[in-house]
Amino acid sequence: MAKKKSTATRRAESQAASARAAAIRKEQERKERRRQTLVVTAVGVVVLAIIVLVVTRLSSSKDTTGATGAAPKGVVAGYAVPSGPSSAPVKVTVYEDFICPYCGQFEAASRTAFQKDIDAGKVQFQYHVLNFLDGNSTTRYSTRSANALAVVLNSAGPTAAKRFHDLLFENQPQERTAGLTDSQLVDFAVQAGAKKSAVQSGIGDLTFEPWVKKVTDKASKDGVTGTPTVSIGGKTLKYSTTEELVTKVEQAIAKGRS
Repeated sequence: MAKKKSTATRRAESQAASARAAAIRKEQERKERRRQTLVVTAVGVVVLAIIVLVVTRLSSSKDTTGATGAAPKGVVAGYAVPSGPSSAPVKVTVYEDFICPYCGQFEAASRTAFQKDIDAGKVQFQYHVLNFLDGNSTTRYSTRSANALAVVLNSAGPTAAKRFHDLLFENQPQERTAGLTDSQLVDFAVQAGAKKSAVQSGIGDLTFEPWVKKVTDKASKDGVTGTPTVSIGGKTLKYSTTEELVTKVEQAIAKGRS
């Protein structure tokens, strides 16, 4: 006949069993927490991978040509939009702002005559288009229009860029207005010879805004304080009227040397 266990023994065995059960539950809970942590981590890794993939694809599909201030294709010396052959004996550097009324007057007074000289290979104009007057419009038109010129140059070349340049001055908005819309800038770009598909996003996204800022900063460092400023052979022309400025440029071209 089995010997009965004492109360103390039964109590000790019960406590031991309870302790083992508690240890088992604790271990199971630990394993469950670890499993849940691994699941959450795995889900997080998958989500992160998806986000990285999406961002990478979006970045690769976006035109970032000018994102770090890179110059558009076709510029001269990193800062100027050229018009005319590089072999021309006279180089005329012009600093302009597309909303500057005096720049508009200079362009209106000189365009026909100077274009003939450009076509004849007598002169190359080098346009530095600045954003000095961003505050003179309600939409930073100086930056937007200068960026648009860079986009056209980059996608369609110097001839189309010069036509676009001239169209913007022919349709120059008044100061203190919004200026031309992005849609109008795209339309003029197409009229100048660029493809809409090649310029629309660059104009809307301000692709070359960093480059426009670099052009303006360089002009300021070089002593340019207003527009239009014109230099030939490294010498800035002094003038009192638009007519005087046009005459001095014409005289320099006629001499046939910078």
